[in-house]
Amino acid sequence: MWPDGKKHSRNIYGKTREECEAKLPELIAEMKAEIVAIKAGGVEAMSSIPDGISKKKRAIAEYMRLNPTVTNKALIARESGASRWTVQKYYDDIRRMMTAG
Repeated sequence: MWPDGKKHSRNIYGKTREECEAKLPELIAEMKAEIVAIKAGGVEAMSSIPDGISKKKRAIAEYMRLNPTVTNKALIARESGASRWTVQKYYDDIRRMMTAG
């Protein structure tokens, strides 16, 4: 499970099943290292999550990072270009990541 709460799949290609199975531990280790790096990076690292965060969540996070004192969700929505409901959905998660990072 990635920090954005979603599962991300990756594919392994090879000419034989054994070749694919040999590559699997390497891919698992690589993905675990990416997850650790993203968790350590906080909100700034959220943009490095592949296919995991919507553009609106990224815009909300960026606005909140630049304006940490703003807590009015309607204002955040207006300034980031998202709806109030989208801000409501992601607000707590983004705040948690900001305080952790």
